[in-house]
Amino acid sequence: MNGAKYEGGWKDDLQDGYGVETWHDGSKYEGYYKEGMKHGKGLYEWNDSSYYDGDWENNKISGFGKYNWPDGREYIGEWMDNNMHGKGKYTWRDGRCYEGQYLNDKKHGFGIYTWADGR
Repeated sequence: MNGAKYEGGWKDDLQDGYGVETWHDGSKYEGYYKEGMKHGKGLYEWNDSSYYDGDWENNKISGFGKYNWPDGREYIGEWMDNNMHGKGKYTWRDGRCYEGQYLNDKKHGFGIYTWADGR
């Protein structure tokens, strides 16, 4: 497991059910596994203080969740294969905000962008 420590459920020699995995760099995942992969609800905290709290599918961010970056940016919404995909709200630390549709990590379709001064 490459220097990782895992405490939790096992099935057929694979992580399965609820567990906590920590890495030597300080990163941590706490949530559900299925057949050795992150699957279901879980919180992943990276060592740079960014984190994702939400749905996982086959070790990828997929479903609905919240991602926070160390510089204060935040995205709450739908994900698919580690990409913002579907409807979501992206907020910058300075107050700018985009709420709308995403396709493969890019704004796509209908959305509303609000500048920090309220325009």
